[in-house]
Amino acid sequence: MSPRTLTNEALRADEGYLFSMESRVVKKIGERNVRGTNLPQRSIRFVKDLVTTLVEERWRYLLLVFVGSYVGSWTLFAGLWYILSYAHGDLMFDPTTGARLGDGGQPCVDGVTSFVEFLLFSMETQISTGYGAKVPTEECPESFGLLTIQLIVGLLIDGAILGVVYAKMVRPPQKISEIKFSKRAVVCMRDGQLCLVFRICDRKWQHAIETKVTAVLLQPYRTKEGETIEKQETYLKLENEGRLVLLWPVTVCHVIDRNSPLYDVSAKDLMAQKSLEIVVTITGGTMTTGQINQARTSYVPSEICWGHRFRDIVEYDSRKDCFVAVNERMHDLEEIETPLCSARHLDLLRAKVHLADTATSDTDQRTENAPVNIVQ
Repeated sequence: MSPRTLTNEALRADEGYLFSMESRVVKKIGERNVRGTNLPQRSIRFVKDLVTTLVEERWRYLLLVFVGSYVGSWTLFAGLWYILSYAHGDLMFDPTTGARLGDGGQPCVDGVTSFVEFLLFSMETQISTGYGAKVPTEECPESFGLLTIQLIVGLLIDGAILGVVYAKMVRPPQKISEIKFSKRAVVCMRDGQLCLVFRICDRKWQHAIETKVTAVLLQPYRTKEGETIEKQETYLKLENEGRLVLLWPVTVCHVIDRNSPLYDVSAKDLMAQKSLEIVVTITGGTMTTGQINQARTSYVPSEICWGHRFRDIVEYDSRKDCFVAVNERMHDLEEIETPLCSARHLDLLRAKVHLADTATSDTDQRTENAPVNIVQ
């Protein structure tokens, strides 16, 4: 391995150390590193927005809620059918003859005499299309209302389960893949300007429609009035306004010019920064469902390599007649010569050199145009 090249093995070796040096608002996998405390009525808010809570819950808890809702509804209506039959006298029998002592010629529910049988009848009513030996009769008018309510409740539970499961299956994954963003960003020269560059790869085309990338700089800021803002948000201007065509792993570039918040940051300043963080977000729709997906990551100073650039990993294979992108090498870097000063200092040096060149040129021109005295 060349001493001037950083490969995936080298990145993984010090990955845990680098990622733990600075505190960050957004974790590397895209999750918020923010936790709210002492929120009023926090539990009530989760219950009010029950659908979102179920969609965001893990599958094991979601299945537990569904099983509990079914068992709870079956048990509840079994109790109601039991009360209805008990009030009608269907559960009172002559101990000698075994004849029913209740009112009417028929029981409210035929073929049911115990709570377990009522539970089986309730399950049969809610999940089947017909009845067997246990069947409601026309003896009790109340049974029609109770039967209708149980059927509606069963349909509502089925619809809720289908909706939540579908929303959970088609939603974007909570954790982004490690191959989605490069583990590090770099600062290098492009066309004579310092640039902040990072790489993005979308192998599954989850952001193929209207793909757009944004980068936000988070850093402390103190106003003229003395107010301290913990994390001032400043958007970084990206090339092509952040719009990409992710046909292969592409690099996203922010030119560090006089309008950039990084204009006064040098390599030494970057190493000394502990509270600076760049949050990168990619937004786009999938070609399969058209659903808008969003993935996010962040870069702290220890993950920004000054004087490096990404290695080219896209090649054309003439045998396959197509371009080949080696995704396993998308994190590889190579060291290049880059000024360690800030972009402002670099512009000042260039201005001084330009003035010196201009002065020298004017002097040479005056010398050439000066009259020459010939002494005879």
